[in-house]
Amino acid sequence: MNDVLVIEDDPVVSRLLAAILRQGGFEPLVCATGEEALRAAERAEPAAACLDLLLPDTSGEALLEQLRAIRPDLPVIVLSGQDSVSRAVEIMKLRPADYFVKPFEPERLVRSLEAAVRERALTRRVERLEREVQDALRFDEIVGRSPAMAGVYGQIEKVLDNRVPVFIHGESGTGKELVAKAIHYHGARRSGPFVALNCGAIAESLQESELFGHEKGSFTGAVTQYRGKFEQADGGTLFLDEVGELSPAVQTRLLRVLQDGTLQRLGGAQTISVNVRTISATHRDLDALVAEGRFRQDLYYRLVVFPISIPPLRERAEDLPLLVSHFVRKHQKQLGTGPVSFEPDALDVLCRYDWPGNVRELENVVVRTLVSTTRGRVDVDALPASIVLRAMGVPPGCDVAPAQAGADGIVPLEELERRAITHALKILDGNATLAAKRLGLGRATLYRKLAKLAPGSGDPPA
Repeated sequence: MNDVLVIEDDPVVSRLLAAILRQGGFEPLVCATGEEALRAAERAEPAAACLDLLLPDTSGEALLEQLRAIRPDLPVIVLSGQDSVSRAVEIMKLRPADYFVKPFEPERLVRSLEAAVRERALTRRVERLEREVQDALRFDEIVGRSPAMAGVYGQIEKVLDNRVPVFIHGESGTGKELVAKAIHYHGARRSGPFVALNCGAIAESLQESELFGHEKGSFTGAVTQYRGKFEQADGGTLFLDEVGELSPAVQTRLLRVLQDGTLQRLGGAQTISVNVRTISATHRDLDALVAEGRFRQDLYYRLVVFPISIPPLRERAEDLPLLVSHFVRKHQKQLGTGPVSFEPDALDVLCRYDWPGNVRELENVVVRTLVSTTRGRVDVDALPASIVLRAMGVPPGCDVAPAQAGADGIVPLEELERRAITHALKILDGNATLAAKRLGLGRATLYRKLAKLAPGSGDPPA
């Protein structure tokens, strides 16, 4: 991105500036009025601007403020025909990147532009890294102490100090991107960028451009040059989520980039070297996709060098109380709620639920509960009815099975009790308090019976 706005109404001077910039490796976008300059700044993303203060439709000072409203970090070099101390003082109050009095030395202008563009790029990089570090979870914030998660931590440790490609497999919502961030921010590439791309969230026609970039005019709609995700991740890590969704053509190009460490943007002839560590992930069975011929086997071997499997939440229910506490701390401040804790019976119901949406679904339930609760303690009644019903083996909308009588026609009391409780929960949408009242039981008594009758009953998970 080397476009430079040239805002100059004198055609002779503007042609001279354009020639100087091209010789210095920049692409001039010449504008004769302030209105043209504002449209160009909105349409493109120039690297810098050269501004003449005397324009036919506005003052240079006013235009400078308008440009900063559109592009706050755009470095602007002011060109003035007035050589006086007082004018120089007025101009420097505008805080330009530099200031030149006409006529000026072309080499000095080019050097000033190069310095301004470098400084802007460095500032953007620092700001991006600061945002990424703030957003990234620390290694010890991946919540879980179960044996299954201990195995994941051990695998992460093995790949921190090398650039071996990592493949993360796990169901949707298990936290694959969190593991990828942990590898990046605690590994040897922590000072480089972390760039993520969900391959399943972009149309096949745009996958190639998103990954490898494109040149201006390479296809309809390519109004500016675009650096793809590989270039953006140079020196750092590229996380390719749902990599199984890549089209066959993009799979072929991706394989070449991984083999050679070089790429060409769409519509470009320049070969660009990239130094990127790839971490890929999917919830799909990549082996099956290879067997079906829908995923290249040679690309599979390039990506799946060090596999890490993330267990689903139902296989590590002992981590659930820790996760609940973590999400309460994470969201209660931003939601403006006071201290909130989950009662043991509510945690027991959550532990019995099978969590098809995994950790992402659990976080959603905790946020929903925090928003809806008016008390500092969350019991079973505060949980979504669908979760209570499913946790207790009563799927919503399903008929309750009839009581099973023995050969002599006698139905065990336990079976009658089970049918009465599950029917009450179904009719009352999982409201344990109301069900207990209608059944003539105390709520604690009802919950003890629920825990005994529920599938997989026994001691609640720790």
